[in-house]
Amino acid sequence: MRVLVTGAAGLLGSEFVTRGRRHGYEVTGLRHAELDVTDRAAVRERIAAEPLDWVVHCAAYTAVDRAEREPELAFRVNEGGAGHVAEAAAAADVRTVFVSTDYVFDGRAGRPYRPSDPPNPLSVYGRSKWAGERAVRRAYEGAASPDSRPLIVRTGWLYGAGGRGFVRAMLERAERGERLTIVDDQTGGPTWARNVADHVFGLMAREVDGVWHVADRGEATWLELAGEALRIAGIEADVAGTSTEAWDAPAPRPRYSVLDVAATERELGGPMEDWREALERCLSETTRVDIKGAGS
Repeated sequence: MRVLVTGAAGLLGSEFVTRGRRHGYEVTGLRHAELDVTDRAAVRERIAAEPLDWVVHCAAYTAVDRAEREPELAFRVNEGGAGHVAEAAAAADVRTVFVSTDYVFDGRAGRPYRPSDPPNPLSVYGRSKWAGERAVRRAYEGAASPDSRPLIVRTGWLYGAGGRGFVRAMLERAERGERLTIVDDQTGGPTWARNVADHVFGLMAREVDGVWHVADRGEATWLELAGEALRIAGIEADVAGTSTEAWDAPAPRPRYSVLDVAATERELGGPMEDWREALERCLSETTRVDIKGAGS
């Protein structure tokens, strides 16, 4: 399998490069400096330059709060960039994986979200990723080969060895002796980026298409995730919970964005890993200063 990964310097993109090569695939990873996905001509030229089976599109604008101030940039990257990549891949008869987010949902379902549930994003970031999903599907309408269909993967609450975000920030602040105040009324599915890459490669090998949810099993609040990370790392900290309203972040977030992974488990023939077990495995492999994570 010959795979091109965009956004290869990021949390998830770096895992796709590393895990793909571990699986024996020919993987080329491109960072933003090597490929700006908002440059349509450059994207088309690069994807047409070598024989490929898949493009895994991880390049994205992921600054959830900043997107409220920069909606045009968020849409230019997450909708426009995704469309450019998918159009170029479809023209070259190459399949696309588009990585989307749990934030396409509004959090009002009261149960884990199925792939068939209608999105209703609350934030600019969520709307831009939902627009990206639609742009990818449009790019493959009328594709030359009926087998050239996109694979859209939704995940969220990621952490791992690349990028930067919630888990690393909490551990670093705790080690400095800071008091931590963490939102305790938003619930999601904490997920190790390595598991996402491995499971998506499994779906790619099965040549499925459409929308799939990929996340570790179980659910937690941000406060519970932080508490478990601190416990595993053996760091004592002064931690307090707070409400979404008191935190007053610029971007609205779904109160409940757990993803239903039952269909993915059936397709792959086994259960996803429990999020606590995955977090312990991740932290046991990584020194504290290297622990890095991303919200969604």
